[in-house]
Amino acid sequence: MKQTALAAVIGFILLGLGMMLAATGYERMQARQTRYLYIADALVPQPEKADLVRWQPAEIELDRPVTPGDETRIGQALAEAWQAVALAQATGETGLLSVRLSGVAEGRAALAARQAQENGTRMVVLSQSARPVFFHRDGSLFQAEVEMEVVRYALADGGLAHLSVTRDRGVATLMNESNGWRLFSYERRAAEQMAGQGPGWSGEIRGVNYYPAQTPWRAFWPNFDAEVIAVDFSRLRDLGATSVRVFLPRDVFAAADGAGEALGDLESLLALAQTHHLSVVPTLFDMRGGYGATSWAEDVLVLERVLPVLSASGAVAFVDLKNEPDLDFAAHGEGEVEGWLEAMIHISRRIAPELPLTVGWSRVEEGERLAGQLDVVSYHDYAPLDGAKARLAALQARLGDKPVVITEIGTSSYAIGFGWPGSELKQAQALTARLAALQDSAGVMVWTLYDFPAVDALAVGTKPWVMRQQSAFGILRADGSEKPAAMQLRASFLRLPEG
Repeated sequence: MKQTALAAVIGFILLGLGMMLAATGYERMQARQTRYLYIADALVPQPEKADLVRWQPAEIELDRPVTPGDETRIGQALAEAWQAVALAQATGETGLLSVRLSGVAEGRAALAARQAQENGTRMVVLSQSARPVFFHRDGSLFQAEVEMEVVRYALADGGLAHLSVTRDRGVATLMNESNGWRLFSYERRAAEQMAGQGPGWSGEIRGVNYYPAQTPWRAFWPNFDAEVIAVDFSRLRDLGATSVRVFLPRDVFAAADGAGEALGDLESLLALAQTHHLSVVPTLFDMRGGYGATSWAEDVLVLERVLPVLSASGAVAFVDLKNEPDLDFAAHGEGEVEGWLEAMIHISRRIAPELPLTVGWSRVEEGERLAGQLDVVSYHDYAPLDGAKARLAALQARLGDKPVVITEIGTSSYAIGFGWPGSELKQAQALTARLAALQDSAGVMVWTLYDFPAVDALAVGTKPWVMRQQSAFGILRADGSEKPAAMQLRASFLRLPEG
C-alpha cells in the first residue's frame, strides 16, 4: 500500500515537471513563432525597384515594431496592389487581382474593373504615404493610415472625357498570407481635389537643342562629362544662344538606386549653364516606352526627384514635360496619353509650383491641347517652310496672350551626292528663312548643336536613310568646326533681344 502511494506521488511530480517543461517549450515556440511566423520575415528584402510608399512613424506603441524590412515588404505589396487594380481596369483581366488583394478589397476591385470596362473609367494611385496604426504581434495583420494622390479619369471615343486628381485619406488593412502580404481592405475616409495654378512665363528664347557630339541620346547621362559640356556651352554662347534644351531619359531618373549620380550630374549641368549665362529647358520622360497605368507611380517618383533640383537651380526657363507625346497617340491611345500628361501636370504643380510648364508637341495643330493648364505653348516646326509664319500667327490668335515657343526647327545637311537631297549651303538657307518666318514667336530653338557620328536607333529608328539624315542636323560638325548654318544662326540670334 505504501509502495503504491509513493509511486502515485512520484507520478504526480513527474507529470508536473512534464507540464512545466511543455509550457516552457510552448512559450519558446510562441516566441519564435511571434518573431518569425513567416519565413520571409527572417530575410532581408532586396527591392527590385524603388520604394513607392513613403513611411511616417507610428504615433502610438504597436504590439509589434515595424522594421525597415517590414516597410519594404508591406510597401511593395501596397504599391503592387493598386497597380493590379489599375491594370485590371485597363485590361478587364480580374484574375490577376488575387496576387496582391484578398477579401473585401479583391471583391471591390473586381467589380470596379468590370465597371471600368463598361464605362471607360480608370483609377490610378500616383503616390502613397503610410503611418502604421496596428501590427499584430505574430506579424499576420497590419493596418496603416494612408494618404494617396489618385487620378480618376474617363475615356470616350478614344479621347479623354474627364479627369480629376484628389488627395485621398483612408485606412488600409493587409494580411500576411501564404503568398505574402495582400491588401485585404481599404476604407476611404476623406478626399479633396488637387488643383494648382502655374506661375506663367514671359521672356525670349534663342536656343539650341543639345547633346554632345560623341554621346547623344541614351549615351549622354551614363557618359556625362562636365569638361565637354563646358566647352559646348561656350560654343553655344558664341553662336548667340541664350538657352539650351536638354533631355532627361525616364529610365535614368527612375532607377531603383535613387538615380543619385544622374541627379548630381544634372546639378552640374545647371550650374555650368548659369556660368555661361544660358537658361535651360529640361525635357522630361524622354524615351518613355509606354503609358501603362502601372508605371504612373514611378513617373511621380521621377518628378519628386528631378523637379526639386530644377527648382533650386535658378537656371530653368521652363520645364518641358514630354517631347512629342502626340506621336504616341496611335500606339497608346489619345485619351491615355492626355490623361497621363494631365496627371503629371497636377503632380508637378504640387512639387514645384514655381516652375513654368510646357509640352513639346510635334506639330502646330496640337498647340491648343492642354494650353489652359500650361504656362508656355511649344511645338516643333518641320512642316513645309511655306506657311510657317501663317501657322504661328493663327495659333497665337487662338491662344491670346499665352507665349508660344518653337522648341525644334532644323534641316539636315546630309547629301548622297551633288547636293542632293541636302547640303550644308541648303541647310544654312533653310534655317535662315525659317528663323525669319518665326521671329514673332516668344522664341525658337534649333535642332541641334552637333552632327552625330553615331545615331541612336531607339530614338530615330533603324532605317539607314533616316539614320544618315538624322546624323547631319548639326550647326557644327562633329569635330566642332562650323558649318555655314552657324554664321547664319549667329546673325539671326544677335538680331533678337536678350531673353
